[in-house]
Amino acid sequence: MKKISLKHGAWLLIATTACNSSETITTVREEFPTSKVLEYTPAPGQFINSTLAGFPQEPITTPEAAAAYASARLTRGGEPDSGTETVTYGFVSLGGWGGYIILGFDEPVPNSGGAEYDLYVTGNSFNGSSEPGIVSVAQDTNGDGSPAGETWYELKGSEEARVTRGYEVTYTTQEDGSVAWTDNRGGSGTIERTIHTQSYIPAWVGELTYTGTRLPDNVVPDEQTGIYDMQSFAWGYADNSSTIDGAGSKNRFRIANAVDGEGNPVDLRQIDFIRIQTGVNCTAGNGVGEISTEVCGVGCYRTVTRTE
Repeated sequence: MKKISLKHGAWLLIATTACNSSETITTVREEFPTSKVLEYTPAPGQFINSTLAGFPQEPITTPEAAAAYASARLTRGGEPDSGTETVTYGFVSLGGWGGYIILGFDEPVPNSGGAEYDLYVTGNSFNGSSEPGIVSVAQDTNGDGSPAGETWYELKGSEEARVTRGYEVTYTTQEDGSVAWTDNRGGSGTIERTIHTQSYIPAWVGELTYTGTRLPDNVVPDEQTGIYDMQSFAWGYADNSSTIDGAGSKNRFRIANAVDGEGNPVDLRQIDFIRIQTGVNCTAGNGVGEISTEVCGVGCYRTVTRTE
């Protein structure tokens, strides 16, 4: 019997050929995209409502329309938009800190126990331009196909010891179109309305108060060049230029890294839902604006066996 193991990017191939048979059994670790966007609730940001991010001319005003917009964007898989003025690549912006998107899978995604990556999120980060997002997962414990009422578990990353849990931010619109924010730790700031002139407010979101976990600031200005370096974290975040979990434009995640609200490890046999949330509450100058996680695609890895 001959066995060959080949690793390439995000998949694993094992081919076995019996001595007395011409059949080849191939086991492949393949990518499967999520089947549906269940909720798109961004925080205010410069690409919210922008036609450069694929928003329609007529404002989106309902959660259902927002989810449909996000779903259509993610099916592009990071392909360039048409139009000479378009600067984005099929991504969905989550806006400033706390903005999020929730997606569901057709079938539960098994926990590989840490032996393999189980999930991926495609972003558009590159060296010096990371906008890290926190990835969380949940189970469909009652089988109703909805994440409502389910418990979310974050997938810990390299900055686990430096995160701020129980963080909350409330956004309010100012007369000049900028967006002010205050948090539950005595902090405050502004998302300036500069290059982009449309409303930064997602009209379909009723209350602009967001809760979750805050990552450390990652923006470091170079006083000599005036360039703002949006530094990456080592591993464990979406839209993050990582040399550890990165595979092309994807970041890969293990369900085995799930933790509860206090950071304690949780053993999940499988998951049904995934959430990506902007994790950094920080801005960069020179027109860069707020750090806003951007998502081009979301999916899982499954083991598929074929006989040829």
